Amino acid sequence: MRGVRCISVLAAVLLLPAAAFGQSQGMSAESRAKLDKLLMAYEHRPTAEEFLALGDGVRDALIGIAQDEEKAALLRGRAVTALAWYPDDVSRRCVESLLDRPELSDIILRPAIATLAKAFAGAAVSRIMPYLDDERSAVREEAARALGDIATADALRALRRRVDRESEEVVLRALQDAIRRATATSGAQ
Repeated sequence: MRGVRCISVLAAVLLLPAAAFGQSQGMSAESRAKLDKLLMAYEHRPTAEEFLALGDGVRDALIGIAQDEEKAALLRGRAVTALAWYPDDVSRRCVESLLDRPELSDIILRPAIATLAKAFAGAAVSRIMPYLDDERSAVREEAARALGDIATADALRALRRRVDRESEEVVLRALQDAIRRATATSGAQ
């Protein structure tokens, strides 16, 4: 009897992350088809209203796509970007779990950084700052932009610390632009 109870507890613990991050339960086939179309749009940038109009289950479907290693990185990155329209703890945990895997493609990491900044602002600064030192210039550039958008005192300090150490011209320009924007927004000097 004790063995059955242990197995039940173990199964519940193993299934909890999947339930917390959700799957596409609660979405009609029509809504799921519309979601797929939005994520695969080529010349159209979907809006928050388009995602929210799909109804219940969209956030969970986006999380399922973002975490599905069988899906193409571009599709996963677009799902992560759309999670910015669902700024709750479940979305945050999903995006942060992706940031905890720095080996992932920058096609996924860059949208994760941008989504945290957009959806969680100042609360995301400490999660984004380490990416100013990433080996990939595109990731450092995105972290600079995100921190410039957040524009808190902590974000501005992190940007200023990095600007003197940056050797890549495109990232340096992004850092300088982010510092200008953050300074203008916060009124700091």
